Amino acid sequence: MKTRLLLLMATVAFALPMWAQWGEDIDTLCPAQLMVMYELTYREDTNHLDRAGKEKMMLLIGEGISYFESYNSYRSTRKIREIMNKGIREIHVQPEDIARYIYKVFKNHPLGKITMIDNVFMTGVFLYEEDYPCMTWEYTADTAIIAGQFTQNATCDYGGRTWEAWFAPELPYQEGPYKFCGLPGLIVKIADTQNHYCFEMVSAEIPEDMFIVWENRDYVETTKKAFFKAYDDNLANIVENALPNILDADKSDIQKKLYYYAVTKNNPIELDRK
Repeated sequence: MKTRLLLLMATVAFALPMWAQWGEDIDTLCPAQLMVMYELTYREDTNHLDRAGKEKMMLLIGEGISYFESYNSYRSTRKIREIMNKGIREIHVQPEDIARYIYKVFKNHPLGKITMIDNVFMTGVFLYEEDYPCMTWEYTADTAIIAGQFTQNATCDYGGRTWEAWFAPELPYQEGPYKFCGLPGLIVKIADTQNHYCFEMVSAEIPEDMFIVWENRDYVETTKKAFFKAYDDNLANIVENALPNILDADKSDIQKKLYYYAVTKNNPIELDRK
């Protein structure tokens, strides 16, 4: 927890100038018709696969558009925006605001594309696109009751992993967590066959006064391959990249924490980095 708090504080400090530029430059795309909450169970460190982390993730589904993000990231983003709009520049990070994942996934915005927005530590906020949908499904005859829903089974290969999905035909949304979509029903559960990453629905409800919005920023627009290269290179050199930007701190202690953070993230959700 201390390592995660340290890294989040450094990220927030780096992001403050960009937050100041954001202001209220936000486009409202559409109202959210359904809010789906998932629990993500992840194993990022192949040296300790017995250690599983958990993160609460949120999917907002609107008219022809969906948006996916960590719930803590969603909450803290809006909290920081409110603080910045009041002219306050001092931000106190609370443990409950810490998000392991800060990427954002828009599906079908723009039309026919999956838009991925992700941060490269101490570098910038990157944007790349893939086709919508970006995976091909194969259906099986298996069925199951999951999260109180009758579900059918389908599989696909994506990002260097084989995935098994369970979708609910009675929930007529061709949507799911992360980039997964294109099935004739909401994806209730999906996991890779090694069970390193698993998304499972915990609730689905019609939200009140929630909207899918687009934040206008100076994104670094790139390709998926170039983003992965920038991300992996940065992670490999995270200590050298971060230390010059950290002030009034015990750099030797921070160096150890950053190194530990880097070496424990050797099992990303997408293994195919090409």
